[in-house]
Parts: sequence; C-alpha cells; structure tokens
Amino acid sequence: MQRAFSIAAPARSSARQMLLSATSALHGEVDGRFSGPFDTDKNAYSAFLVMLARAVPPLERALEEGGVQRLLPDWPLRRRADALERDLDILGVSKPTAIAVDVTRDEARLFGRLYVLEGSRLGAKLLVKRARENAEVEVRAATNYLAHGAGADFWRSFLQRLENSEAVAASPERTMLGAREAFGLFMMEPAHA
Repeated sequence: MQRAFSIAAPARSSARQMLLSATSALHGEVDGRFSGPFDTDKNAYSAFLVMLARAVPPLERALEEGGVQRLLPDWPLRRRADALERDLDILGVSKPTAIAVDVTRDEARLFGRLYVLEGSRLGAKLLVKRARENAEVEVRAATNYLAHGAGADFWRSFLQRLENSEAVAASPERTMLGAREAFGLFMMEPAHA
C-alpha cells in the first residue's frame, strides 16, 4: 500500500509581524514622545493633544480621499478627528495647523498608514486611565479621543482585513512605506514663524 504524503504550502508570514518588526524603532520614538507627565499636568496633556491634532485629522482626511472606506467599510465609526476636536474645545485650546499629508490610493500604503492609526488605539487604552486620574476636571473630561471606540473590536477587525489583503501580500515594501509615513507625521516638529 502506498502512503500519501501531503505537502503543505509554506505559511505566509504575518503582515502584522512584518510591520511590527519594520517599524519597532519608529514606534519606540513615537511612544517616547507621547509618554509625558500628562496625568498630573494639564499643560502637558494639552500639548499632547495638540501634537495629535496636527497629524490625526489630516491623516484621516488623506485616508478618506484615498478610498479607505473600500478597505474598512466601518470607517465612519473609526474616525477620531471630531473626538480630538471636542477634547481641545474642553481644554480651551485652539486647533493647531495641520501637517500636509499626501493622498494615496495604493491599498498597500493605505493599510500601512492604517496600521499606525488603528494601532494607536492600543496605547490609548492605557493612556486614558492616566488622563482620567488627573486632578483637573477639564483633563478628566477631555478623553473623547483616547476613549474612542472603547468596547468596539476595531483592532481585531482591522488585523483580519490587513492579513487578507492581496495588495499587502504582494507589496510588503509599500505597506511598510505607508506605516513609516504615518509614524513620521507624529514625529514632525511644529513649524515656527
């Protein structure tokens, strides 16, 4: 009797792991920049939100112009620019000048950018606890951005779409480019007049 052997196709490497590895240094830099003492300092918390407000709304607009809703049909539920603006209003802080973000319709690059934006929700879960421990009422109230999507399963559903994207599988370098572009937005220094 002949024995049948099946040869399994090699497993495709995880897009998440590829992005995590390719951007670990950038992730560390951004984490360092955004881990200030805002749980005890209203000015530091305001500055933290201003840094976010320079990058998040224009990044979201660029994603929308690039057709993000074809990748994430629930995109309108994921948008956080309005929540960030509410927090700035609560603190009495003016909206900063937005960073210019190029628009791309390249699915792989869009997924790279989304990896950074959606991944920031994971850190936000920890940061919202710190902000809500602040002694100042305004800071405790200005957590709409950090708490956005609490209870939703945005990260898991994003990862499913990332891992199933043929564009990401075919062009990992373009996906990594999108992620590096997004991380770079959060490290740009404000222009001084």
